[in-house]
Parts: sequence; C-alpha cells; structure tokens
Amino acid sequence: MIVYSKRIIKFVNGIKIRIKEILTREVKLKVFGDRFYDTLERASYPISVNVYNNKSMLGYFDPGFYELGFHETLMHVSQEQLDNIVRHELAHYMVYIQNRGATQPHSSEFREFCRSKGWGEEVYRATFSLENVKHPDSGDESILRKIQKLMALTSSRNSHEAELAMVKSRQLLLKHNLEANAIPEPDDEKVYLIRIMKQKREDAKMRSIAKILETFFVSIVYSRYEGFTYLEVLGSNVNVEIAEYVAGILQSELENLWNQAQGLHGMLKGKIAKNSFLLGIAKGYCNKINALKKDYSGDMINALMIIEKKLVDAQSMAYPRLRTLKTTRSLCYESSALGEQAGRQLNINPAIKSSKASGCFLEYAKANN
Repeated sequence: MIVYSKRIIKFVNGIKIRIKEILTREVKLKVFGDRFYDTLERASYPISVNVYNNKSMLGYFDPGFYELGFHETLMHVSQEQLDNIVRHELAHYMVYIQNRGATQPHSSEFREFCRSKGWGEEVYRATFSLENVKHPDSGDESILRKIQKLMALTSSRNSHEAELAMVKSRQLLLKHNLEANAIPEPDDEKVYLIRIMKQKREDAKMRSIAKILETFFVSIVYSRYEGFTYLEVLGSNVNVEIAEYVAGILQSELENLWNQAQGLHGMLKGKIAKNSFLLGIAKGYCNKINALKKDYSGDMINALMIIEKKLVDAQSMAYPRLRTLKTTRSLCYESSALGEQAGRQLNINPAIKSSKASGCFLEYAKANN
C-alpha cells in the first residue's frame, strides 16, 4: 500500500535528488527533469518514486509502472544505508532495460552491473532486518480488526433483515469515520493508496464499482499505464482496505446481477443494455446510501463535509496535476431503470479479508419484479 503525507513527500523528493545524482555521477546517464536518457537505447525513462508500508522488502522496482518503491521505515536509516538501497533498486531498473526483462532479479547480469559501477556487496545485497528499524505507528491495524468484527453481520436472505444489516453496516462505518475525524488531526496525517482492477480498458463495470466504492469514504482516480487501466483508491488505511475487499466482491457479483436480470427480462440484450444496467446499479445503490443522510444530525452532516474535504485534499497531495475528463455514452433507459432497482436492493456487508464468502450479501430480489 502506497503511503502519502507531507513528511513522506519531502522524503520522496530527497530520494529523487539522490537518484538523479547517482544516475549522473555513477551510472553516467543524462537526466532532465524527472526522466533519464539511455543513449544506447535512444529512449528515456521516468524517475517515479513511491513509499509503501505493507511489504517486508526494503525496496522494489516495478517494471509495469517503471516505478521505484521504498519502505516507509527507511526514513529512519542512515543516508549511507538509504543510498545503497537506492543503488540496489536502480540496478534492477538498469538491468531490466538492458535485457528487456529477460533475466532473473538477482542474476549474474545484476551482479555484473553493480561491479561495473564500483558497487560492492553492500549494494547488491542491500539487506538488513526491518526489526532493527523504528516502525511507524500501527494503531490502524487494531481499528481494522475491530471494523472486521463489527461488519461481519448476518447475511440474511430475507430482504427486510438484509436491509437492516446494510443500514447497521453503514452506521458502524460512519461511526468509525466520525470518531477518527473528531480526534485532533496530526501534523503529518497519512493517506494510503492501492491500485485495483487492472484491465485493458475502462468499462461500465469499472465505473459502477468506482461509484459504489466512493460511498466507503475513499477517493477514486482512474489511472492508465503501459496499456492497462486501474482504479487507484485513496483514503485512510481502514477505508482503503474495506474498499479493496468490496471491489473484489463486486467484480463477480455485478455479473451475477446482470445474468439474473436477463433471466427475468428477456429483452435485455447487447452491450448498451448491459452497460446501462451496471451503471444503473451504482446509481440506485448510491441514491439509497444518500437517502440515509436524512436521519443525520447537523453535527454529523458537518463532520461528513470535513471528511469529504479531507479526501479532496488527499487527492490533491497524491495527484498535484490531476485533470478531470467527462465522457458521454449511449444509454438504454429501460435497462438503467432496472439497474437502479437492483442497486436499491444491493446490500454489501463485508468481512475484511475473510476466508468465508458469507461475509457479503448481493442479490437481485426476484420478488419485487
């Protein structure tokens, strides 16, 4: 999980400066802005850096994004240790470019590259135990487990009981976010990001899931890289993990809802009808969630506005140059209306990362058709 904060952004900028210095002085490549140039390949490559905290490795190079990642705990090590880890990951980057990804991560080519730059064993090994490093606060983990237990409610097939379970689930999630918002904001509040739903192109299912996930107090950004589209989910640690789980459930269940609708309504055929139905589900579900706000107190409404403002600020921190694009598509109004009906009956009751599928209830109620 990628982490953002004012302090982490400053740390990332420092790493970028060192990367540029190492590329220029030690690897002997030209650097302009946030790209470096390989004259042999006659190509340029990005200098993209992220900080994460959900893996045991100290660093990584992701060839899918041409991205270098560094563990959050490296903020607490010496400059020499950090530089060696930076060199280690840059070596992976260079070897990947030179061999088109045809070698193993720590192959003889990797070691030879390190030697050619005068980097010894302290670079191509570049490991030490994370136990020796000061870890950031892990209080969110206990909150996450608490939310897991609270949201693991009974998934009743009775529509009335299922509706009550949905409302209770929303109340619990809202309560957590309001309580978190009531605590004085730290000087360096963290924001978390994950990438989900890697696929060739954006489609109606992805847009429907994105709209539904936004009701879980996260911000959604569409990202396209190397021929693939992703949803990037941004928010607090707890909310991001909940959204990730819900997205996994929705990917298969939205298809099930469409198949059930086709069985009940034989005229539902074609891509436009399906897209309209899936987007209708999101509209119906979001309208149902928004209707719950009529029972909120003035203080709760004000707190929600603050939470929404924090999400906007978090998005600006992670994407300082984000642009919004609007698209228009053909719509089948009959299919959309049926989708809205299914969305109003959609109840999501996740048990985070549960081994049992019974932690959710998504069903297109036939009795109301």
